[in-house]
Amino acid sequence: MKGFLEEWRAEALRILKDPGILLLFFGVQIIYPAVYPLPYRNEVLRNVPIAVVDQDTTPVSRQLIRMVDASETVQVARHFADFETARKTFMHREISGILVVPPDFTGNIRKGRTATLPLYCDGSYFLVYRQVALGVQQSAGTLSAGIEIQRLTASGLTRNQAMAARDPLPLMNIFLFNPAGGYGAYIVPAVLVLILHQTLLIGIGMLGGTQREYGDRANAPQNSSATGRTLGRIFVYLPLYCLHIVWFFGILFRIYRYPQRADLWELFFFLLPFLLATICLGLCLRHLFRERVSAMMALLFTSIPILFLSGFSWPVEAIPEPLRILSQLLPAMPGIAGFLKLNHMGAEFSTIGPEFMQLWLQALTYFILACIISWREKF
Repeated sequence: MKGFLEEWRAEALRILKDPGILLLFFGVQIIYPAVYPLPYRNEVLRNVPIAVVDQDTTPVSRQLIRMVDASETVQVARHFADFETARKTFMHREISGILVVPPDFTGNIRKGRTATLPLYCDGSYFLVYRQVALGVQQSAGTLSAGIEIQRLTASGLTRNQAMAARDPLPLMNIFLFNPAGGYGAYIVPAVLVLILHQTLLIGIGMLGGTQREYGDRANAPQNSSATGRTLGRIFVYLPLYCLHIVWFFGILFRIYRYPQRADLWELFFFLLPFLLATICLGLCLRHLFRERVSAMMALLFTSIPILFLSGFSWPVEAIPEPLRILSQLLPAMPGIAGFLKLNHMGAEFSTIGPEFMQLWLQALTYFILACIISWREKF
């Protein structure tokens, strides 16, 4: 117990005396999660500017343009008489799409032929591309349905019969877990879990590099056991990051009104082994770094790969099998997956049992490994 308390005090003093670590453990945790969601406050991208080249200039084509402009996803910002002028405007990034209404548009509709609507979208930005394509497609589909229903009613069918004949199997879309389709509600919660993971690893690694670089190993308690040293360090970081959990998911989630289908105590109970596993992994890695800057560079570099391997920004099924297996060694993988199931999907706690047990297994494994490394390194 004496060795545990001495190491706890020594590790806490290392943090308090290091401005860089204080900024990472306090400044980053308080400011960055509060500022990061601000660009996504609107949640859904609306009124993407597009141009229209109306070569038909008929009441039908003007009705289509009005319907496109009324869509919440796109806005008809410019009208051009020829495609070349619209293309130059598009290349200057003043608009994000071009809708061309061909000269035979109304004529083909009246003759019962297929009328083609060329749409040019910016495919380099998938979110913009999706909104432009969706807005124009919905407007064209609505116009097409109206024309078809008019033809059917003219042939003697009632309006209800015409609507049933036009769409005999209507599809009802129900957006689960993110009803508004918000981008912030989709990306921010997983990123917050990743921030907990990465700042812990980077901070612990920087402290280990500092001890080697500046010879602070001699100031470490010499009469403590490896287990006492490891436990003392764990209980410096664990209470601190428990407070961060309350700030992230108890306060910020309510400020930004993100979906929260799990009780805060459930989230806390699940994230406890996540924090323990991450801390113990950091205590294993801290002995690899000879300089504090090397810890920052190496561990910061892993943030983007971990983000993609976690499976929320890119489907897990599309990740190569060797990478998927290797990534399961990181607490961020079951941590993010289990958190999203529990918080976003409203899953029962028993449903995330595999992730929960995996985190506890990681915590135990990395704790034993950290004790062995601390015993061999004598600090």
